[in-house]
Amino acid sequence: MRNKKTFRLLAFWTFAALLLGSCASTKFEGKAVLTGRVCDEKGAGVPNYYVSLGLGKNAVTDISGVFVFRDVSSGNYHLSGGGWGWCPFETDISFLDKKSIVCVQVEKLESLFPKIEALIQGEKYDEAKELVSKSRDYNEKNPLYLFYKNLIIYCAEPDEKRKCALLMSLEKI
Repeated sequence: MRNKKTFRLLAFWTFAALLLGSCASTKFEGKAVLTGRVCDEKGAGVPNYYVSLGLGKNAVTDISGVFVFRDVSSGNYHLSGGGWGWCPFETDISFLDKKSIVCVQVEKLESLFPKIEALIQGEKYDEAKELVSKSRDYNEKNPLYLFYKNLIIYCAEPDEKRKCALLMSLEKI
């Protein structure tokens, strides 16, 4: 009996704290610095990763994966980014508290390759093209990216020209 009462009290106070916390989250006045960090699957910082806040605001992560946007007004933003050898990301954020830090986890580009191979084996070439094209902006000259792009094209419609392009991209890996 005592455990149920303790549990109910704990649940009530937790709910009350969350409710009060969400009510206290009001927009700040003026402009502030929005900071964040891009990390890999293991939590290590990803350096040289390009991050965009929109409205012409862009940043590049430092050696620790940290990015900084100065003079940002309170509000909602669409954050996106990408980098050489990494998958891109897109997310919506609310910058309502000057003390908030945005954390983004990204996957290495090579994590896409098993997924692409499975799609090719299932003859789902359009899905494979769509998956690889999401990483194009920052990996357009990446040899592995080019190989998988050419592999999809060749498998979808094999001919001699596509075969040559595939073999040339294989040589550059």
